[in-house]
Amino acid sequence: MCWPLDQPRCADAFRTWCPSTYRQSQMNLLSLTYPELERLLKFFAGVTVVLAALIGLLRWAAFGASEWAAVWQGVTTALSISALAFGFFSRMTWTSPKLAKWLGRPIVHGLWFGNLDSNYDDKKGAPPPQIEIAFVIRQTYLTLSIESFTKNQDGESKVEALLQNSKTEATRIGYIYELSKLYQGKSSKTSGAGELKLHEAGKRLKGHYWTNSPTQGLIELDFVTRDIDGVDNFEVAAKIWGLAQRPDAPTRSGGAS
Repeated sequence: MCWPLDQPRCADAFRTWCPSTYRQSQMNLLSLTYPELERLLKFFAGVTVVLAALIGLLRWAAFGASEWAAVWQGVTTALSISALAFGFFSRMTWTSPKLAKWLGRPIVHGLWFGNLDSNYDDKKGAPPPQIEIAFVIRQTYLTLSIESFTKNQDGESKVEALLQNSKTEATRIGYIYELSKLYQGKSSKTSGAGELKLHEAGKRLKGHYWTNSPTQGLIELDFVTRDIDGVDNFEVAAKIWGLAQRPDAPTRSGGAS
């Protein structure tokens, strides 16, 4: 994976602040690391071999096909089935705990809500206020994307990496993003990068970020729900978060409760 050429300052910042994440992310295919890709290829290779053997045996035993014909039909049919299954699998939303454990790819898909603490200086001497922020993370086995929402601006990721330390099993999300802000009819854009670590059995994300403003700070997010249909702005995210805090309120599918 290569960092976008039009965002060299963010790439430099990512390399400076999170060198280990930066080095590993250079080895990614899409949002997939080499070990994850290797596990995926082994899985589908095994499925193809088993299907080919079963189909070939069935053609030979039940339909009287010759050995070579049975092998050929088994292999070609198994390859076709595996290709179709891979196409479906690659587009499937990554929310199955069993698949996540089996293939070793953590689940971060869903709505996350929390706070942002910035070192922004308004030149008036007052400490910057804590800002509520929502992340909507969309994940398949192969890809990852992040949208962020506050009351005043929206953001979306341009480059993402989901990384695991094989020794500590720590999981981190590294990303480069772009923020858009509309104020009095004028639009402004800010680029930045961040790194978040998964905590508390996958229920919390915590880490730091920086922008080319230049500002930097901390982000802490709590997992809310896997169901992110229709969550496309801060108001919707905040409403779902508020409902999730009420013990008597119904939860969306895959909620934190």
